[in-house]
Amino acid sequence: MIWRALPPAGNPILLSSKSSCLPMFEGYRPVWLNSGTAALALALMMCRRRHPEISHPEVVLPAYACPDLAAAAVYTGVRPVLADIHAEDPGLDLTSLRMMLSPNTIGVVAVNFLGIRERLPELRNLLKEWPAAALIEDDAQWYPEGSGCLQGDLVCLSFGRGKPASLLGGGALLVREGLTTDAAAEVLSTPTQARIGSLQWKLRAYNALLNPFFYALLRRTPFLRLGHTVFRPLENVASMDRDRQNLLGANVDRYIALSRAAAERIHAMLPRAMDLPGRLADRSGRLLRYPVLCESMRQRNALWAELNHAGLGASAMYQRPLYEIDRIPDCVRVGTEFPGARRFSERLLTLPVHCAVATADIQRIGEILRRTSAS
Repeated sequence: MIWRALPPAGNPILLSSKSSCLPMFEGYRPVWLNSGTAALALALMMCRRRHPEISHPEVVLPAYACPDLAAAAVYTGVRPVLADIHAEDPGLDLTSLRMMLSPNTIGVVAVNFLGIRERLPELRNLLKEWPAAALIEDDAQWYPEGSGCLQGDLVCLSFGRGKPASLLGGGALLVREGLTTDAAAEVLSTPTQARIGSLQWKLRAYNALLNPFFYALLRRTPFLRLGHTVFRPLENVASMDRDRQNLLGANVDRYIALSRAAAERIHAMLPRAMDLPGRLADRSGRLLRYPVLCESMRQRNALWAELNHAGLGASAMYQRPLYEIDRIPDCVRVGTEFPGARRFSERLLTLPVHCAVATADIQRIGEILRRTSAS
């Protein structure tokens, strides 16, 4: 029996802050929201407001993505249209994207995948032919560091569980200067005041469960279905509560200051064929998890089983293309295959790089990789 298990992602949350200053973003106006999904929903509301003449609006999503993207579209009455990704790259297949664009397209969602950026200049150039389509940058799995790193018309951030600067909830929509935020004023009420005792209890419990010894116990609780991806409808779009706003700045600063040593050590030991960030180095920044692209589903599943048996925090992320995820609504289902998304989903494995990952953990990961790859 394993008595110690690493979670796939997650750093402890700072429970107090000496400053209530919220982060600023050069060239963008932030709108602070209750979740990252709500941020995307508000982005789509703004896109609809900009083009009321489009009676049946659509948004293009990657065919391999978090189901929360579809939840935001469904909430706003915008039809999700899927475009394929590359089998060797989480970025959108531009040929597939061109086929999905239409006069009904009000937005294209470009996902930063665990710290690997989309090719935003290429997407913007492609969208010149479709002036109603906003470029929506989904940075829920990454946090912007430094000036000039954002390029979308609208940028979504998330502070949910396991995200870069987690507060177990909250998000932000960054609106490029020059775009109106009237829609935000219409749908958002005054920020609510959460019961600080309740929030503090949740944050303390989360921090405790990140401990590898407690996480090992949690992992043995079958009804929790840890790591199981399902579609969950978005319930509302509201402002971020004041208590999370007060904690955000300190947690962002701490995340940016964290060492990247675990990711660097994994990079140094991985075969180049499996090292997705290494192969996409010009688009890779700080990683939320380290994505490994295996040769086959068989190899991925073998590695996944051995690494999890050893309690080393491996994950297969969503495991399937978006349209095959449990409980996904019919409006997202499609009648065609997306070979790139399927191939990518079958071979992806992620390794943890959070602050609880020790040098000994990475050495054990390396031993299992070598042994499994040789068999």
